[in-house]
Amino acid sequence: MLYQEKHRPQLHFTPKENWMNDPNGLVYYEGEYHLFYQYNPHGNDHANMNWGHATSTDLYHWEEHGVALAPDELGTIFSGSAVVDKNNTSGLFESNSGGLVAIFTHDGASQQQSIAYSEDKGRTWIKYEGNPVLPNTEIKDFRDPKVSWHEESKQWVMVLACGDHIQFYGSPNLIDWTYLSSFGKEYPSYIGVWECPDLLYLPVENNSKKEWILIVSINADGPNGGSAVYYFTGTFDGKEFHPNETPQDELKWADAGKDFYAAVSWDNTEDTYWVGWMNNWQYAGVVPVSPWRSAMSLARKLSLFEKDGSLLLKQEAITADNSREEVSYKDETVHPGKPESYEISDTAQVDLQVSTASASTKWSVQLVTDQDEAFRLELDYKEDAYTFYRTDGLVDFSADYPKEIKGSLHGMDVQNLKVIIDRSSAEVFLNDGLTVSTNLIYPEGTVTKLEISTVNETLQLDTVTWTKLHSIWK
Repeated sequence: MLYQEKHRPQLHFTPKENWMNDPNGLVYYEGEYHLFYQYNPHGNDHANMNWGHATSTDLYHWEEHGVALAPDELGTIFSGSAVVDKNNTSGLFESNSGGLVAIFTHDGASQQQSIAYSEDKGRTWIKYEGNPVLPNTEIKDFRDPKVSWHEESKQWVMVLACGDHIQFYGSPNLIDWTYLSSFGKEYPSYIGVWECPDLLYLPVENNSKKEWILIVSINADGPNGGSAVYYFTGTFDGKEFHPNETPQDELKWADAGKDFYAAVSWDNTEDTYWVGWMNNWQYAGVVPVSPWRSAMSLARKLSLFEKDGSLLLKQEAITADNSREEVSYKDETVHPGKPESYEISDTAQVDLQVSTASASTKWSVQLVTDQDEAFRLELDYKEDAYTFYRTDGLVDFSADYPKEIKGSLHGMDVQNLKVIIDRSSAEVFLNDGLTVSTNLIYPEGTVTKLEISTVNETLQLDTVTWTKLHSIWK
């Protein structure tokens, strides 16, 4: 039965069938959040790129609408963005109140930027007859335009991925674009290319300021191999981005898990939300699922947090489930060598609040199935690191998949932990989302149990709460 297949996510968006990758055209308009995405309507592999389309009123429950933009004589439809042209700066709309404009990469003989517009809330699109609006014949990788309105300079600003760097362009009308500046050639790009950039202006929670952040996805050579997302903080003056980080500084990974990529934000929202593709290019084409392939992460609210003079990205997962069932335990104590066990479901949110009196500096949580498969997250304060293990279940489809997944705790002991489990994924949020790790899992059984263990000292927990989350497809 559709949406009930083995490993089909129940809390994350997936198309009914066929291949999906990068989120595209994220925009909020007249009560709807739009999620466009790279989509192959003809098969379960990365080919024939169209834009698929889904909408939501709460960033959690989604309705799929089918193909929004299809290939034409200029090429297939690669990634891009969408904006609300509320003042009709483009002149494309009959009404001065404007409408939606999509900005995307045509992938043909070369990669060029084109636009389309919609006058019916994104249900149908008209491609601009003068496409491409930003032609290119020289740069091989010239794609993934992310466009937003920059109020201070009174222009649309495009952030564009260009191989080993980012280029900025400005426009008064979404049609006529002028080169502004470049950024990043002096920063490491490893063996991969920069993709899917974004430019955000985010509040800093603990000092009441706002700061600019430049998002870059890199494929390949992420912190655990394959594709990943990192970011720079700094200033943007309408022309140039000036980073706080130097080329010698350690890279800031938005999500050091294995399966979070191409994340971009929604346009036209008061708070800032983004979503990422929950997969990795090392094995995306062979993950053991059908008739769909790939899911989106949960949407996340973004902010910044200042720690020791450095800005860290903070992410809060959106789970708008009003029918949730919650079970909570207070004042739990875990002794070395004596794991504590709790019954849970395979679509659940687990929340642990660590007591300030807790002595343990090395402890773990693991998800256990009814076939005794285990997926373990180990926390080690002295090493300032976490490690996620997924060697159980289906693993033989890729040699890269079952390797250990490591990330930083950013010099902080864990005060709280959230894990959102959804049949074939585990999204981990530590310290209110200052450390995030997103990872696929493919158990042959069903997750039924949470086990908490400590290695060296007693672990004291103020609360252990697990919440059953109901399917978004019912």
